[in-house]
Amino acid sequence: KGPEYEYLLRDAEENQYVLNGGDRDQATREIGDILQNIRYSQSEPGVGLLETPGAKPALISGIGLVLFQQFTGQPSVLYYANRIFDQAGLGFGAAVGVGVFKLVSTVCSAYSVERFGRKPLLLAGTTIMTACLVALSFIFSGIQPDAPFTSSQQVAIISAVILYVGGYQIGFGPISWLMLSELFPLQVRSKALAFGTTTNFGSNLLVAALFEPLRESTGSSTLFAIFATISLSAILFESAYLSETKGKTLEEIEGIMRGRDQPSSWI
Repeated sequence: KGPEYEYLLRDAEENQYVLNGGDRDQATREIGDILQNIRYSQSEPGVGLLETPGAKPALISGIGLVLFQQFTGQPSVLYYANRIFDQAGLGFGAAVGVGVFKLVSTVCSAYSVERFGRKPLLLAGTTIMTACLVALSFIFSGIQPDAPFTSSQQVAIISAVILYVGGYQIGFGPISWLMLSELFPLQVRSKALAFGTTTNFGSNLLVAALFEPLRESTGSSTLFAIFATISLSAILFESAYLSETKGKTLEEIEGIMRGRDQPSSWI
């Protein structure tokens, strides 16, 4: 620890002091927590993913989010949107409109996340998605297989799909990735993020591959009812298991995960 280290430490404390609005004691504590985590990660470089204190509840939270993100049917719902747009002769213009709506919803979520928190936005978005999936199941229960959609059915389905997309972009779309980057302990963060990302894209591929066979075997109404049931389970998971990370440093979040990684805690 030479003069360069002391200079960098003072510089880091000064920057943290500014970020904390002039609270020097809080800045010093946070820098101490960061250094402690760095020392711990360097002292156990080969630690296993599940052996790290706090990693197990973080994995359950993060992997649960990315699985629910895909198994609530997001790729499948957009499939129907594109099909209806093509039938109505609105293909390109409608697709652009949905893209703009997704962008607006995501921007609203990004600006609201530090005001309302992660869990409230997730719960709000998933609740909207569940309601839309129930509506789609009900609408398709009155449509014969492979029958053309009437104008009123097209309007109802497109409205439900657009609201579903808005709910997804408020909640699962941005919040899952945000929480995935926050939850994991420093010493296994890169491994955990890689595992989470692989799980996300793998489950997306699985849902996309199974959608058409399931639709043909069970019918659209039943399939959307299954997605609605999974979405309802996601609401229960979010409300009962996820920890709110709003306004907390990465070190504080790691402390919460370690506190949950105890025999008496529900993990």
